[in-house]
Amino acid sequence: MSEKKPEVVPVQYIPIQNCYEDDEIDLKDLIKTILRYKKFIVIFTGIITLLAIVYVYFKKPIYEIKANLQVGYKNNKQYFYNPNSLIVYIKNTYDNSKNDKIKYPKVDVSLVKKTRDILNIKIDAFSNEKAINYLNKILKDINSKENTKIEIYKNIINQKIKILQESKKQLLINKQNYLNKIKSINDSQIISNLLQAIADIEQQVLSINEKIINLKSQLSPLNMVKTQIIGKIEKSNKPIKPKKTLIVIVAFITGFILSIFLVFFIEFIKSLKEDDLQKK
Repeated sequence: MSEKKPEVVPVQYIPIQNCYEDDEIDLKDLIKTILRYKKFIVIFTGIITLLAIVYVYFKKPIYEIKANLQVGYKNNKQYFYNPNSLIVYIKNTYDNSKNDKIKYPKVDVSLVKKTRDILNIKIDAFSNEKAINYLNKILKDINSKENTKIEIYKNIINQKIKILQESKKQLLINKQNYLNKIKSINDSQIISNLLQAIADIEQQVLSINEKIINLKSQLSPLNMVKTQIIGKIEKSNKPIKPKKTLIVIVAFITGFILSIFLVFFIEFIKSLKEDDLQKK
């Protein structure tokens, strides 16, 4: 038996030229449609851009200042306020960004990296002067609260000094009494005991004097530093908001894209109406 030869199925070629031609025709139609409505596109884009220009012109400019604050402390970094607690206090008390009626000044505070007690504060306001005045107001309020703590601290230190001075006074009286007794006593053993007591008193007086000096040093202004600005206040002559150029460019692009979308939407509505008329 002879083997049957497999049937050869002829390959059908799909003409792709027509597809390209259809795409080319569609693209030409799109361009023609855009050109037909070019006045509408220009006017619509111009109106949107003009509205953006009017907006940025009448929008109040916002300026920003930055400053570093050294948290107030006494004697070897005993802070009047914990730095993290002070951050929370400033934000909760002075930041108006969450206030629907006021909004500004806006305050942001954070701890400077790699430090424990230096805060970076940013204030946004309608002018650099208003921002700086607001910063001074914040500092004045914090310093006022620190002054209260300083007065309490001074009173405690002065009270300790007073107690030590009273103790010193009594010791000196006792010393003088022992000296007077020595003059009237002939017993060498008693005199020796009194001299030892006098030496002990003198040692206690020296110790008290050292404590008094140490306490007085704690009252030195150098050992009590209130919260203050360190370095220069950073400010810019240009507002950070609104970004006028960016807003206008975005408005132009948005208006242009939206106008083209409206053009094709209008054409789509027209085609639907034409189809309805033909069916009728």
